[in-house]
Amino acid sequence: VYAPDGCAYAIKMIPVVKREENIEFVKVNGENSALGNGITPESANSIFTAGADVITGGNHTLRRKEFYDMLDSNPFVLRPHNLTCAEAGSGYCLFDMGRCLAAVINLSGQIYFERSNADNPFKYVDDLINKAHADGAKFIFVDFHAEATSEKRAMGFYLDGKVTAVFGTHT
Repeated sequence: VYAPDGCAYAIKMIPVVKREENIEFVKVNGENSALGNGITPESANSIFTAGADVITGGNHTLRRKEFYDMLDSNPFVLRPHNLTCAEAGSGYCLFDMGRCLAAVINLSGQIYFERSNADNPFKYVDDLINKAHADGAKFIFVDFHAEATSEKRAMGFYLDGKVTAVFGTHT
C-alpha cells in the first residue's frame, strides 16, 4: 500500500489488505514513519501492531537516537546493512513464515544522498544472499533504499534471478 498523504493511512490499511488478499508476510519501509523523518520506537510499534512482520529502514533510520535500542533488541527491525556509521542493528533477518523461511535484506544506495554514510551496496549483497541460502530461506526479499532510479535499476538487473523480489524504496 502506497500512501502519498502519509504513513497513518498505510498503517490502517495493512490489516485490511492482509485479510482481503490472504497475505502471509508484510515488509514495511518505516524510515519516515515518525513526524518529520526517521523512525521511533512508537512509530515502529504502530507498524508492527498494524500487522507488519519486518520493518526496513533507509538513510534517515539512524536520525533518532532513541531508536537505536530497538535496532539491537528486535531482529525484525532493520537498517541498511551497508551503513558505515551504524553501530546498532543489522540489515538482514530471517522470518519464519511457518511453512518456510523468508530472508529480508536491507541496503542503501549512494547516489544523490547528502552526506551518505553508505558503502557500496554491491559489495555486501552477494554475501547476504549466500547467508540467506545457508539459513534455508525459500524467499529472499531485498529492500534497496536509494534515490537514483538508475542505481535501483542496476541493483534490480544485478539481482535478477538471484532473489525473490527487489523493492526500490525512497522515491
